[in-house]
Amino acid sequence: MSMRNSRRTSEVLAVLLSTTLLAAISAQAQSSYACQSVFFKASLNAGDDFARELGGGLLFRVTSQKDPSWFLDVVPAEANTKDYIYPVNLPLRSNGNQTLGPGYGETIKSSLAHPHEMNFLLSRSDYDRISDLVGNVIRSYQTKDPDKALSDYTNAVDLAKKGSLRVAISSYKTDPKTGALTRIKLHVQITTPMDFQFAPKLNPLPWPCHP
Repeated sequence: MSMRNSRRTSEVLAVLLSTTLLAAISAQAQSSYACQSVFFKASLNAGDDFARELGGGLLFRVTSQKDPSWFLDVVPAEANTKDYIYPVNLPLRSNGNQTLGPGYGETIKSSLAHPHEMNFLLSRSDYDRISDLVGNVIRSYQTKDPDKALSDYTNAVDLAKKGSLRVAISSYKTDPKTGALTRIKLHVQITTPMDFQFAPKLNPLPWPCHP
């Protein structure tokens, strides 16, 4: 083979390699940002509640508790007693991750020192299906096959269409005399698949999907 032909062959191989690498990088970038996220803030005094329409008929809520503390949930607007967070986050018993503030063995400081991250369901059909399986897991001693009860539940959760929620506490205040929470400021991130339609006032950004 002449030097000229050899050079041309090398150039062709270099172009093919570059094209392959670019395609791989592009595919990786697309897979890395296969979801979308919105961000917003909330500032609450003790006793205050907060709600934000997410889209898809869903509401994100922060509801005041007596301690004082706050409870996080995502609910359908037309059936706001149905908590779309609880059924898809372990443990199913004594899970304090939805609570901001004291409780479940947490102090104010320990509860608010870390982000609260959790998944939530996007559809009523998934909620109904998984909720029916939760009871079998919690009361597995009443089922004929406890291992099957758990595997049926975990398979349903894996197959369900979900979003993820991250709530970070940017600051909080306590009463200097009682030590009770008096004020809290939150940074909220909601991540969903790309096909989820957020409410008009929320502007989603491309974002990696939650593991």
